[in-house]
Amino acid sequence: MTRIAVVGLGLIGGSLALAARRAGHGVLAWDADARTRDEAAGRGLTISTDLSSAELIVLAAPIPALTDGLQALLASVQLPDSATITDVGSVKQPVVAAMRATGLNERFIGGHPMAGTERSGFPAATADLFTGARWALCLHEDSSDSQLGRWLEVAAVLTGLGVDVLALTPAEHDTALAMVSGVPHLLALALAASTQHYGPLARALAAGSFTDLTRVAGTDPTLLRSVTLRNEPAVRAALRLVVEQLDRPWEELIEAGRAAREFLSSTVIADRLASAEVSVLGAGHLLELCRGGAVIETVDLDAGLIGYRSPAAP
Repeated sequence: MTRIAVVGLGLIGGSLALAARRAGHGVLAWDADARTRDEAAGRGLTISTDLSSAELIVLAAPIPALTDGLQALLASVQLPDSATITDVGSVKQPVVAAMRATGLNERFIGGHPMAGTERSGFPAATADLFTGARWALCLHEDSSDSQLGRWLEVAAVLTGLGVDVLALTPAEHDTALAMVSGVPHLLALALAASTQHYGPLARALAAGSFTDLTRVAGTDPTLLRSVTLRNEPAVRAALRLVVEQLDRPWEELIEAGRAAREFLSSTVIADRLASAEVSVLGAGHLLELCRGGAVIETVDLDAGLIGYRSPAAP
């Protein structure tokens, strides 16, 4: 078991604290908001600013607090000198830069869970939020052995909570998230805003497909800014690709889009069927494995083995 401290008890941080406690880890928690602290204490979490006994620090505050406000966030709690630090921010390169400026980059492992709802705040937190979810953990091609060891320790905690982990660089994360998160959120906002031009009739006719497509327009504005404005160059490049698809003859787009969707679905099914186990040979090895479509589902720290599944497992 690992002693874990979670700083920031919104939907993600609160859910992680609850899941870690349920798994048997020792958990300390803190949030700047007094009402949130009271709610968390009421659900059995130990609230403290003294996090010096923790082995893993999870910074689950909004992106502005992880970048421009990082120094103030770190100063608000008492941290140990050697613990591994990770985060849950939805954009990675700005957070990495902020960590480097504070001198903490050697023990920082950037993270981002691909889980959540349109609801926010600790009242929405649940210990089941991450079950079966995927969690990006960042490495660099030249990560040191020490950084790789910290990466594996964080991955071991997460996989123990039922999470599938992916290794990728911060730049790869931000580029991919622009398409799978930034663009969908912007399109949802644009669709919702566009209905204003059609009046009550459009709202009366809106059914399941429109509701599904616009659901994330109700996301907390802080997160919306993080996945769009904080990652703007990559999101704009992804939007251009989408516009190129829309400019195709629509008969072609119907066929191409349906085929792509079927491929994505078959890949998801396939990677549940092909499992393997391998020794960790270095950061580059993990990155290449995940670039090939693998997701890591177990980490054996003692044996130096990871278990993964992939549509092309050897």
